[in-house]
Amino acid sequence: MINSISAKLVSWRNIKIVFLTEQPLIKPLSMAFYQNKQLLEQVDIIPLKVDASTFSYELKLKEDFDLGSDYHLIIDSFPMLCIDTSQATDFPKFDEKYSYDGDDLGSSYGPTQTIFKVWAPLASKVILKLVSPEERVTYTDMKRGKRGVYCLTITENLLNYKYHYLVTNNGVEKAANDLYAKGVSLNSEYSVVIDYEQLLKLPKIKPKTVIENYVDAIIYEVHIRDINEDDFNDVINKGKYLGFVKTGRKTRGGNPAGLDYIKYLGMTHVQIQPILDFDSPDDLNTSNWYNWGYDPLSFFALEGSYSNEPQVAMTRLFEFREMVDQLHKNDLRLIVDVTYNHIYMAEDSDFEKIVPAYYFRKNKNGQLTNDSGCGNDFASERKMVRHIIVESVKYLFSYFDIDGLRIDLMGLTDIKTIKTIYKVAKQIKSDAIIYGEGWLLGTKEKQKKLANKTNAKLLPGVAFFNDTYRDIIKGPSMSGNLFEKGYICGNVNYVYGVDYAFHASVLPLSYNPQFVSANQSVNYLECHDNATLFDKLLVSNAHEDEVILLERVALANTLLLLSFGIPFLHMGQEIGLSKGGLDNTYKKLKINNLDYRLVDERFEMVNRFRLFNILRKKLTYTKLFAYEDMVNFFSIAHWNNGIYGLTAVDKNVIVDEKEFVILINPTDRQIAFELKDYYATVEGVLNQQATNIKNGFLPRNSVLLLFLKT
Repeated sequence: MINSISAKLVSWRNIKIVFLTEQPLIKPLSMAFYQNKQLLEQVDIIPLKVDASTFSYELKLKEDFDLGSDYHLIIDSFPMLCIDTSQATDFPKFDEKYSYDGDDLGSSYGPTQTIFKVWAPLASKVILKLVSPEERVTYTDMKRGKRGVYCLTITENLLNYKYHYLVTNNGVEKAANDLYAKGVSLNSEYSVVIDYEQLLKLPKIKPKTVIENYVDAIIYEVHIRDINEDDFNDVINKGKYLGFVKTGRKTRGGNPAGLDYIKYLGMTHVQIQPILDFDSPDDLNTSNWYNWGYDPLSFFALEGSYSNEPQVAMTRLFEFREMVDQLHKNDLRLIVDVTYNHIYMAEDSDFEKIVPAYYFRKNKNGQLTNDSGCGNDFASERKMVRHIIVESVKYLFSYFDIDGLRIDLMGLTDIKTIKTIYKVAKQIKSDAIIYGEGWLLGTKEKQKKLANKTNAKLLPGVAFFNDTYRDIIKGPSMSGNLFEKGYICGNVNYVYGVDYAFHASVLPLSYNPQFVSANQSVNYLECHDNATLFDKLLVSNAHEDEVILLERVALANTLLLLSFGIPFLHMGQEIGLSKGGLDNTYKKLKINNLDYRLVDERFEMVNRFRLFNILRKKLTYTKLFAYEDMVNFFSIAHWNNGIYGLTAVDKNVIVDEKEFVILINPTDRQIAFELKDYYATVEGVLNQQATNIKNGFLPRNSVLLLFLKT
């Protein structure tokens, strides 16, 4: 008795047939092989293996297997058997034969006709399922064209029609959303035909501040809900695209809230956590769920839960574009956090339904790799995987006028794709900023071809999160090593590491350079992942009270703003925000909110951060990024009493001064100092409280900036 039969295409001209039986076959089996219902006679059938329970045969074809044709086997009296073509995506020259470089995949709307195109090279059939606004359903076969692209033109006005592709692979039909769809219905149930070209008709607004180099940016990371869902502010449309850019909003203490708060801090760029469509349980009701958004469903459609009208597909596009425009009006630029390294639930994804076994990396056993830790890894090195990523980048910059990308787990994306992203973004917007997480992921052999920080020299225009900076300045941040102290925690043994961190890991100071310029170093102390700076200090400096811990937070933030490179601040870091000791809070409701009650209580910290932000924009050296300009700018002194000193002579850092001096005290005690002359305090110049000093005491956990007039 035969329990099962399978037939797999194992090369362009070979099909392997496997029989699982309970006992050996007694008589020979008759086989007939058909292509598009025509019997193929020129097929060799070769026995491969016979044992007690398994029989294997190989069918040798005279010509290459034609993907898209309807092949099937009839063996004796068994039901018709379809050929599994999933392995074809790994055959030599698959991409060469079938990749498509057009920019017209998806639905292209016009008032008199809409063109649908889907790349499905393995599919033997694709049907377009259309659902009218009145819920009338029609089914139409699509025509297969070159390189596995199925196409259909319908000469009607299909605006706001919902649709699915019914794709038949390996004899099984599955309904899938359009991978290139710009519009989706409520809760991403269907793709939707929309007129997204309307966005190109909107005038673009240019921020006032000129950004010439990455080091001119001061980045603030926020989640669209966390910035205003707190109860201690009067923002309307909380947690929505339009609520994010409401101005004139206040805390209960009368201080700026929402967008006005970000402006008050003096930031130049807002990095917003993912806004591309992700797996969310309910677009209409967000009161009982929360997610950071790193469970992507689409690289084009926008997340519906941030819209005031998620049931109207085009509305969220207009709202997001309005959000970008309002940010630009308020002299802020927008960096979008994109997740191109994995997809939510790969096995059930639309990617897998349309082209099985293509979009995701596999190991030698054919299983999905999981270097992302999210269940799968997007195979960016494949041409059509790179194609959809690059088309997504073009779309975001061209239609929404965004200003940059933060690429999640960039170290999993191949170098060529990241280079292409950079090139495309810069062609559309010359001051675009591209950076990401360049962690070392996967095997050492894989890492050679991926956009991780060890390959930074191959990507001079791309910036990387500098975790070396983070670990030197504050110490490690993973849950198992929070107790380890960094420099601002009082560990002065890190003083030589500070030389390296302060110079953006560009100069060979105690460590080998990581980056070719300071434009590549995103200096950060915390981000949405892991513990906040304050929560880390609660562990590493548990013996200190809140007053001292907040002094250390202020010290860390000041050092961040004074360093060479690109300062990156996580929302709430400026006031020592806590997540209650939690680290991975990606779906914790309310815990990530900006606490405006604390903003009011600690507004002195807000003002201090703002003051040093203003100062950073005035300092000349923070605009430098080249090795040759940085290498001899400061002379460094490690004072025996614990003070860390930096001196620039005749460099005109802030005024036409003879010397500019930075003194840092990370210890828990005040330290006496004496200078050779009377120096003016920089902070005094900024707040019109000029002070000249020659000696005194540098308070614990503090920074003092001085200059000597010519």
